[in-house]
Amino acid sequence: MPSLQCGGRREVTGRVWEHTMARVTSSGGRLRGVYPGWWVLAACCFLALLPGAIFSYGFPVFYLPIQNDLMLSSTRTSLIFALSRGEAGIGGPLVGWLVDRFDSRPIVMISGLMAGVGLIILSGVDNYWAFLFVYVGLVSVGNNTGFGQTFLAVMNRWFVRRRAVGMTAVITCYTAGGAILVPLLSRGVEALGWRDVMLYSGIFVAVVVVPVSMLIRRSPEAFGISLEESGEVVTPSSTDGANGEQNTARDYSVKEALKTPTYWFILWGSTFRITVTSGILVHGIPIMVWKGASEQAGADFVAMLFFISIPTRILIGISGVKLSGRWILTAGMAGGAMSLAALTYVEGTMIIYLFVVGIALLEGAATLNWVMLGDIFGRRNFATLTGIISIFYSTGMMLSPLFLGWVFDKTGGYTWSLLILTALYAASACMFALARPPRAGQVEASAQN
Repeated sequence: MPSLQCGGRREVTGRVWEHTMARVTSSGGRLRGVYPGWWVLAACCFLALLPGAIFSYGFPVFYLPIQNDLMLSSTRTSLIFALSRGEAGIGGPLVGWLVDRFDSRPIVMISGLMAGVGLIILSGVDNYWAFLFVYVGLVSVGNNTGFGQTFLAVMNRWFVRRRAVGMTAVITCYTAGGAILVPLLSRGVEALGWRDVMLYSGIFVAVVVVPVSMLIRRSPEAFGISLEESGEVVTPSSTDGANGEQNTARDYSVKEALKTPTYWFILWGSTFRITVTSGILVHGIPIMVWKGASEQAGADFVAMLFFISIPTRILIGISGVKLSGRWILTAGMAGGAMSLAALTYVEGTMIIYLFVVGIALLEGAATLNWVMLGDIFGRRNFATLTGIISIFYSTGMMLSPLFLGWVFDKTGGYTWSLLILTALYAASACMFALARPPRAGQVEASAQN
C-alpha cells in the first residue's frame, strides 16, 4: 500500500509539472515572467548543496574514524576512496552518453536513492572488504552517476548566454554545502560516532532526492521553448567580443571535438587539476594534523577552505562571462601550485591559512573549467565530452589518494607526495594556457577529414 501511495504522489507531481510546462510554453517560455530554467537550477543547487556535498566534501571527515575503527593502514583506507574515483572513470562515458540522450530526472532520482541506501548499509558494516564493496558499488556509483557532471549537463542545456551563471551557481552550492556540512559532520562524529552520522546522512539523501529531482527536466526545447524566447540565444560568431575567446554558437560533434588540440589541452589541464584536488580533499584533515593541527582543527581548516571558496567561486565564475576563462584558470592553477609548495616547506600551522586562501582562489578559478568546455564545444554532446575527460581524471582521482596514503605509511609524512602534486598543478596551468579555441578554418578542416 505505501508503494502505491508513493507512486501516486510521483504521478501527481509529474502532472503538476506537465501542467506548469504547458503554461510556460504558452507564454513565450516563461511562467509569471520567470524563465523555467531558474526552477531547474534551483533544484540542482539544492541537491548539490546538501546531498551532493555529503559525497563530494563530507567523506574526508570519516577518513580517520573509519581508519581507527576498522584498524586500517593509510594505504588501505585510501584504497576505499581511490577505487570510488576509478569507478567514475569507467562509468563516465556511459553516464555522459545517457545524460545527452535521455531525460536527466530519472538518472538523478535512481542514482540518489542508490547512494542514500548505500550510506545506510555502510553504517552497519564491520568488515573492510564488505565496506569497500558497498561504498564503491552503491555509494560511488550513485554519486558519480546522479550528481556532478549530470547537473552541469542540465545547466549547459538550459543556459547558453548565462552558462557561466548557471554552472557557477551549482558548483558554488557544492562548496557551500561542504562549508556547512564538514563542521557539522565532524562534530556529529565526535558526539555520536561515524556510524550514526552516516546512517542519518543516508536517510536524509534517500528522503529528499525523489521530490526535488522531479523538478529537473532535460532541456527547454523538450517543452517547445526556443532559445530565442528564453533570451539564451547567442549570436553566431567565433568569439563573444568581451574576452575574444569564448561562446561559440556551434555544437561540435564528439568526433570533431576530439580532433581539436583545444579539447586535449582542456582534458589534460582538467586531469592534472582534479588529480591534485582529489588527493588534497581525501587527505585534507590528515595533512592538517601532519602540520601540527588537531583533528578537529583540521576539520575546521577544511571548512574554512569551503567558506572562502564560496565568494571566490561566485566572483570568479561570473567574471567568466566577460573575462578570459583560459587565463583565469591558468592564474588559479599557478597560485595553487605556489600555495601547495609553501605548505610543504614552511613549518608550523600558520602557513595553513595561506594555503587555504590559495586553494580557495584556485577552486574559484576551477569553476570556469566546465564553462569553458561548454562555451567552446556547445550543448549537444557536452555530457559525452565530459564523460570522456572523466576517464582520465578519474584515474588520477583514484591514484592520488592512494599515493599520498602509501607515501605517508612509508615516510611518516607528506613532503614528497605534495611536491609531486605541486608539479601537477603547474602542469595544469600550462595546459589551460595553451587551450585556445579552435579557429573556424581548423574546425572545417577537421570536419572534412
